[in-house]
Amino acid sequence: MVLESLSFTNTLYAFDFDGTLAKIVRIPSEAYMASTTEGLLKELSSLVPVAIVSGRSIQDLKQRLGFLPQYLIGNHGLESLENNNSSLVEAKKVCAAWGEGLKKINFELGIEIEDKTYSIAIHYRRSRNKTLARKQINLAIESLVPSPRVIPGKSVFNLLPSNSPHKGAAILDLMQKSKTKHALYIGDDDTDEDVFGVPYDEGQLMTVRVGRKKSSQAKYFIEHQSDINRLLKYLIRFHKHPPQTKRSRGHR
Repeated sequence: MVLESLSFTNTLYAFDFDGTLAKIVRIPSEAYMASTTEGLLKELSSLVPVAIVSGRSIQDLKQRLGFLPQYLIGNHGLESLENNNSSLVEAKKVCAAWGEGLKKINFELGIEIEDKTYSIAIHYRRSRNKTLARKQINLAIESLVPSPRVIPGKSVFNLLPSNSPHKGAAILDLMQKSKTKHALYIGDDDTDEDVFGVPYDEGQLMTVRVGRKKSSQAKYFIEHQSDINRLLKYLIRFHKHPPQTKRSRGHR
């Protein structure tokens, strides 16, 4: 089993938040991680390096967690617990300028702007006319200066400064910081394709998508977000009681 093999190596376990650790909800501010999931993630974090890599800001994530994992990455890879550099200052200025340009959107269509300081999310999950909402949003995005890097998601457009790092770069950086040679990353959306598509040596980066999608670059899939607890239980069991190799069984 592939998951089982990770217990023999020094591995980083990284997870997206919305749609992976927490269910997708109609109102993003109401998302939360189930207590069972949080308990399992906390237990796994006591055994191995664990990271949450999310499009949400770190401040937002902290409000939704009953504990802090070793690594917390926000704003699609731009924000970490450690960095406080000029790139964040510049991203904040750019997003503030975009906020002015986005005021021309017709918010009566059910479009909502979420300012995450270093990135902006434009949600249209509650729109009754999603086709028209997407058209309005695209027109507004085209007028923004400087042009943003746009990451589409599930009824959302994420806007980031064009030179900002992405989730894939964040995972590679975390592997160096945690001194791990392997990583498992689980996500559910197009925003996670930046990780799924990272070129890496075979077997060193295992990618899992929640929900099947033919165009996804993820190597493996789990069918539903509710399957995350079962996966966490497997990982905990393997690390608490690592399977014996054939060689070790031969010396019994």
